[in-house]
Amino acid sequence: MKMKMKKLPALALAIAMVLSLAACGEKSGGAAEDIVNGDLEDVSAGNWVGWTREDAAFNFRGVVKDERINGVPMEKSGEYYFSGAKGGNPVMKGTLTSDVFKLGGNGFISFKIGAGKDPEKCYVEFIESGSDTVLAKIGNTDCDGMYIKDHLLTHVADLSAHVGKEIYIRITDNDDGSDYAYLNFDAFKVCRDDAEVAAAQAEYEAQIEKYGEKPFEEDETSTTIVNGGFEECDLENGVLTGWKLLDGSALTIANVVPTSQYYWDDRAVYGEGNYYLDGSNNGATAENLTGAIRSTKFTLGGDGYITFMMGSGNGGSYVALCDGNTDEELIKVENTYFSDPALALTLLRMYVDASDYIGRVCYMKVVDANDGSKGGFAFINVDDFRVSLTADEVGALEVEQMEKIQNETYTSASYDDLTSLRNYYSNYPYPVPLKSLTVTSYAKNQVVDCGTVDVTAYLSDVSASFGSDAVTDIAVTKVAAPDGTELTAGFDAVDMSAPGAYTVTYAASYEGKTAEAAFTVIAMADHNSVANGGFESGNLAGWTVLTDGWSIVDGNPTGVISAATYWGEEMPYNQAGNYHLDGFNTGIDEGGTWSVRSTDFTLAGSGFISVRMGGSASAVRVCKADGTEIGYYKQNRFNDAGFPHVGQGGSWGDMATYVMDLSDHIGEELYIVLCDEEVTTPWAHGFFDEVVTYYETAPDVASMADTVMDGHTAEEQAVEIQIPWQLADNLL
Repeated sequence: MKMKMKKLPALALAIAMVLSLAACGEKSGGAAEDIVNGDLEDVSAGNWVGWTREDAAFNFRGVVKDERINGVPMEKSGEYYFSGAKGGNPVMKGTLTSDVFKLGGNGFISFKIGAGKDPEKCYVEFIESGSDTVLAKIGNTDCDGMYIKDHLLTHVADLSAHVGKEIYIRITDNDDGSDYAYLNFDAFKVCRDDAEVAAAQAEYEAQIEKYGEKPFEEDETSTTIVNGGFEECDLENGVLTGWKLLDGSALTIANVVPTSQYYWDDRAVYGEGNYYLDGSNNGATAENLTGAIRSTKFTLGGDGYITFMMGSGNGGSYVALCDGNTDEELIKVENTYFSDPALALTLLRMYVDASDYIGRVCYMKVVDANDGSKGGFAFINVDDFRVSLTADEVGALEVEQMEKIQNETYTSASYDDLTSLRNYYSNYPYPVPLKSLTVTSYAKNQVVDCGTVDVTAYLSDVSASFGSDAVTDIAVTKVAAPDGTELTAGFDAVDMSAPGAYTVTYAASYEGKTAEAAFTVIAMADHNSVANGGFESGNLAGWTVLTDGWSIVDGNPTGVISAATYWGEEMPYNQAGNYHLDGFNTGIDEGGTWSVRSTDFTLAGSGFISVRMGGSASAVRVCKADGTEIGYYKQNRFNDAGFPHVGQGGSWGDMATYVMDLSDHIGEELYIVLCDEEVTTPWAHGFFDEVVTYYETAPDVASMADTVMDGHTAEEQAVEIQIPWQLADNLL
């Protein structure tokens, strides 16, 4: 009976509250004939039906339909069950108590529980109403955090001696830890006969056999390991073939996923074969989980070389070569090449010279030691372990891997990840000299006045090699003009009378092999504008990087990309033209800072300039040619709210046009510095585009706006919005 308590007089309200508390506290009177909502299928009220919650644990939002939790299959009964992982923070404690019911049938009650690793703190009790005597107490003693985890295991409580009594069920979570410190449960049912009891017990035994630890076979005399590429795992039966769980639950069969699976909607992992081990599995496995696995033992042979691929692994995760008898970590490899977002989860091939241990029995160990307290990306991805390689095998694999990435065509729309990956393989310290034709020193981008230009003169800094052999056959092969026409001869006198970006391609040749590279020449008709102010050359030609640590690929600093939107929500950058400078793609972490300097220009016309900038860290500095700073401007739109809608007041990587009044300095030689500054807010990246340093007349800022399509969810249609221009304040 539902009572509208707020309409009762005070005395009646007090009496009603006492009666209600008596019904919940003493659990007596009005007992149901069976467990009310024991299968948790009644969600009609949007809250607990047949159950009473006390304290913080067991939030109703944990009543879910998910087929998997933390990557493991949930053998639920019906459509709904309760997941403690979804119902609140693991540190939350509390109880959930059923309505009183009269125990019937044969007195056995079957139910499903999962997680609750500490059965002394997380358990289910069956209690006699009135006396509050505990008739049975059952915890999940099978949860080991490695094999048996969130799985809903079928249990049976023998209450046959209490048939006919009025009882209730109390579920307790008294664990404030983080290691499966919660309970999952489902399907509380009074068994009617012995056949139902036998069926429940048989189901439990089948689950233990299916999910429990499997026999692990290995031959330590073998010089190879079993299933080093995770291609042979028994996904259907949950067997991580060739790998043994050592600790925790971060690295299990649930994390063996297809290499074709993208992360962040459109990022490829560039793995080997069809499968790899992904410690996050796109968030399906909780990032705070830790654990370790090892390969089968082997006797190290060949020339003692080992290779594998690793991604993520930030903050204490690693791969180790271990002694097979003592478990000593002989060699430990961390992902020192981790870079967010350029090379965040991407699999990178690494090589290890373990020749000091040839003939020793060893195994490979993968460790996720980051519970999230050591920074984000608290997981590790691995693939393609190969051991006991010879120097010749390593040399061949180095070339194969290099050529594979050089010939790769897919890259994400949001991040220039393929460029960063090519940079990684071009600069990796290979243990065997790379026998591939490689340009080792590149021609630099140039800025010239319009006219006739000898582009061959810019090859003086170029060098190339094939293995240990120097390559001297280096020449320009073509020049592409701004209008798209190509010149294939006469490179010592190229007509650059038309202003714009000219792409010069050159090649190193060796025994029939060719390696190409390119640089950009920006031809300027006047000096009232900065060179390549809109980054329409597709690179940073005309700009000088002032910060160490910037990613360099084929002699060019990265950072300029062509994406008009980012992420699956298609959030707008408000890019002008085809390119912009993107802070995600500089190779510098979000917590770092950076800056780039323009060419000098003579301020003319109205003395107004403008820059598009976005992100929380963006700033613009304007200096005289002698370095004297005359202007300092910062973005002021960043607002991490209303995701992903810029039109609702949110602002992230989207750029706005900021207009700056420098009319007091007309006629002076100036330059601009685009800065990514240190900030304490999220999105500590800078995004820039369309640096305009000449306006004949002052722009009418109040009436100007840039039109873009707003970000949107998968269920929404993109709508057109405007980002107004604004007159920037000089913070000097």
